[in-house]
Amino acid sequence: MGTVAASAVASRRVIVVDLDHTLIKSDSLHEQLARFVFRKPKLLPQLALALFQGKAAFKAFCADHIVLDPENLHTCADILGFLHDEAERGSHIVLCTAADRRIAQSVADHLGIFDEVIATHDGVNLKGDAKARLLAQRFPDGFIYAGDHAADLSVWALADGIVLAGASAQVARRARKLGKPVIAEFRPHAERPSPLRTWPRALRVHHWSKNVLMFVPLILGHDWGNVGLILQTLAGFCLLLLMTSSSYLINDLADLDADRRHPTKRFRPIASGAIPLMHAMVVPIVLIPLVLLAATLLSPAFAATLVAYLAITLAYSFGLKRIPLLDTFIIAALFTLRLVMGIALLGVSAPIWLLTFSMFFFFSLATAKRHTEIVQARQFKGGVLKARGYEVDDWPLTLAFGIGAGLGSLIILVLYMVEEAFRIVGYSRPQYLWAIALMVAIWLGRIWLLTHRGKMLDDPVSFALRDWPSRGLAVFVALFFLIAL
Repeated sequence: MGTVAASAVASRRVIVVDLDHTLIKSDSLHEQLARFVFRKPKLLPQLALALFQGKAAFKAFCADHIVLDPENLHTCADILGFLHDEAERGSHIVLCTAADRRIAQSVADHLGIFDEVIATHDGVNLKGDAKARLLAQRFPDGFIYAGDHAADLSVWALADGIVLAGASAQVARRARKLGKPVIAEFRPHAERPSPLRTWPRALRVHHWSKNVLMFVPLILGHDWGNVGLILQTLAGFCLLLLMTSSSYLINDLADLDADRRHPTKRFRPIASGAIPLMHAMVVPIVLIPLVLLAATLLSPAFAATLVAYLAITLAYSFGLKRIPLLDTFIIAALFTLRLVMGIALLGVSAPIWLLTFSMFFFFSLATAKRHTEIVQARQFKGGVLKARGYEVDDWPLTLAFGIGAGLGSLIILVLYMVEEAFRIVGYSRPQYLWAIALMVAIWLGRIWLLTHRGKMLDDPVSFALRDWPSRGLAVFVALFFLIAL
């Protein structure tokens, strides 16, 4: 670790460590803001007013209403190990941060290695020069400071030793120019994956295929020869991709605490800290208005459906996801809205049978996803259900509703063929449509069999894209549809 300069040697050397991006991988204030939006939306105007009262007052207002769970904050293992080693040597360990004192104290109490906590309180924002002056007064015999930000340079200038904890190359160079000994250097940020890998996962690029539903009305309406309609639907499809990706970011921010406790979702980019929270919050704020503006220019009716999609998504993220069965109904409605968007771009009346089939069909699939989580929760003592409103004994209910909705969708599909498809001129051999109903029935049976066995590790739609039997059935569906034409 190195030897402290002679001027800093005392009966007990002092190690001071910053909190944000040093002891923990994120910013505690950003952690609070990410939760404030979803837990206290009614207080957002007061939060904005608090900002005009100064940073210390703003942080105090956040701390008044949002309590962070220190167990759910990602600590940096390297710097934490360094502090444990210093504590064993008898060093005086201090947590000194610009975060509100209540936040800092909760982290210190949780870790149990700090002898002292110094943080923002009584209207004083403890950052930069203010932190440097206070530490110099508090520890006149010298101290070693661990930080990462350019604002820490003024603290390092008065310290007797420097610990670089995830500092950028530029900050590290400037710190070394101060002429103080570098006691240790850790680079936890070097382990952060490339944005080219993390952002596609956060934006759920692998789920974009779900938006292909927009093209279903175009196909079933036999309008694939109309280039204008195809281009218009394609433009709407691109806008929908941006909207759905923004909604995924919002949903992940809303689920932050639950995802970090989940056995698999904790590896998602936002929950794991691979993407900074502030970046995840800014992207939807910028993208959504631009998407709605472009959609209005494309088609006011299409823009209206996008607004409905956004409103339902926000309602889902802000709390409706915690109401059992209503959450799966909303997921089905969001899938059906994709069909409505395609219909709006075509400018035709909505086929009631298609929308009804869609609601039953996707309600069944959404319930299958919940049923899988319940089955898994029975092994993890219910931990994955905390943010969903379900209990481990609800599995008979989700099983009955899910399979019942799937059978209902099959009945609707058969009635459509009997009452409408066989009478439409567009199908020269409609009898082959019976094979499509059979393929859908087989696929639903396979989905629910795997779901009830707890082997459906992803949502059914994403699973179908990777499952070769599902892809094979899809090929047969397309083949029989073409034959029926």
